[in-house]
Amino acid sequence: MRFLASIFLGWCAVLGAVEGAPSAAEAAYAKGDYASAVEKWSEEARIEGVSAGRLAALGNAEWRLGRKGRAMVCWERALLLDPRDPVALAGIRHALNAGGTERPTLSWFENYAMLLTADLWLILATLAFWVAFLSIVVPLLRGRVATENNHRVRMVALTLLALCVPGLLGSHSLSERAVVRRPEIALRLTPTQLGEPLNGVAEGDVVRTGRPFNGHIRVTTAAGKTGWLRPGEIEYVRGDGLPADLDLKAAP
Repeated sequence: MRFLASIFLGWCAVLGAVEGAPSAAEAAYAKGDYASAVEKWSEEARIEGVSAGRLAALGNAEWRLGRKGRAMVCWERALLLDPRDPVALAGIRHALNAGGTERPTLSWFENYAMLLTADLWLILATLAFWVAFLSIVVPLLRGRVATENNHRVRMVALTLLALCVPGLLGSHSLSERAVVRRPEIALRLTPTQLGEPLNGVAEGDVVRTGRPFNGHIRVTTAAGKTGWLRPGEIEYVRGDGLPADLDLKAAP
């Protein structure tokens, strides 16, 4: 028995050591080799899938390499997957306070939406709708008066559905924002090739997007300025994948 117990304890110790060991990407980041860290985390994401933690870590490495646009995309997408991710929140806070980037102030329903993920809001709203619908339709089809319990279920479902509406609206609004990916570009007054340049926007700035027209997208900056940018100059926050071109070999 002692022999078996010692084998079991040794096996547990090995497993704990393996789980606690830093990954190759984490080791590269700790050594200051941020380009290798980006490459290795990207490879992990392609093999194991994208997660909020991995995107947040990628954002840190991209920021260290001076790629503000990619870093902000990583952090914003990490928050769509996990609105409470501490690394992504800290990264965005640092970018706004010391990094020279701008981000629109979140509205009350966007802050409300960040209590849950967009998928969870949709699941809750769908369940609430069908429960409320069935609690109304079933008694009518059976030709019976709704019971007291039926009324209670109906009220709970309708209340939950009402609470989900601002969450769905906020989630949609959050995903429709975009990050400026090009350095030193200016908003255009009109959606044309020779549109008069307006206020400049910096790489990493987050903007709200509007309707597309004539190969341009109408955007609103954090300062409230509106203008037009080309699709290749911004990248939408929506999506749980890696930022565009992040899978390419990072520059040293």
